[in-house]
Amino acid sequence: MISIKTLGVLTTLLAATTAMAGPLVVRAAGPSAASYKPGQRLPDGPITLKAGDSIVVLDAKGTRSFSGPGSFSLAAPSAVAQDVAFSDLLVQKPARRARIGAVRSAGQDQGPPTPPGVWALDTRTSDTVCAIDPANIALWRAETTAAQSFTVSREDGSSAPVVFGPGQALANLPATIAGKPGVLTIDAGKAPVKLTVKQVSAPTNVEALGATLADAGCTSQFLRLAANTLQN
Repeated sequence: MISIKTLGVLTTLLAATTAMAGPLVVRAAGPSAASYKPGQRLPDGPITLKAGDSIVVLDAKGTRSFSGPGSFSLAAPSAVAQDVAFSDLLVQKPARRARIGAVRSAGQDQGPPTPPGVWALDTRTSDTVCAIDPANIALWRAETTAAQSFTVSREDGSSAPVVFGPGQALANLPATIAGKPGVLTIDAGKAPVKLTVKQVSAPTNVEALGATLADAGCTSQFLRLAANTLQN
């Protein structure tokens, strides 16, 4: 059985290796979309896009978009060091929001609202999710009008209530059931939601963080990272 410590080391090594391969595909559309899958590693470029093609990529400097027709270099542009902003991305405190380039929250586009930042866990849908610090997990709810109480349980039978006050969107996971990866079952009176929490090591830049999330299967958080680091 692989220990959490060993898994963390392997994840770090894998992220470092894959980050060297170039930017990560966030999404693509158009005639060439089938050639660009979410999470796919690309060379630094150039890539050739046809008329109607568009692609969004994430690298060490953030998230950028390209539209065809034309040939584009994907090499990360030179930029002022973003160490402080990147450190914000790694902090599992949803009240803080990173600012790498012109940051847009994941819920800014039209469509259903999404949790802020990268790490808050959506209580609406069963998912595979990642945490750097499993002892510091925040749950997020979309509907905040009224107070609400969730029951969160683990596979070992332990459980605890999570209470949201009126207008409150975020609540910390109680210490009695936090602190380790595994499956969390959230019962809010409807169909239970299961969140499979994986512990990952803190990468060294945005691209490595994206690779870590993609490799772990934490797709929703990968897309939120991309939304939060989108450059104009």
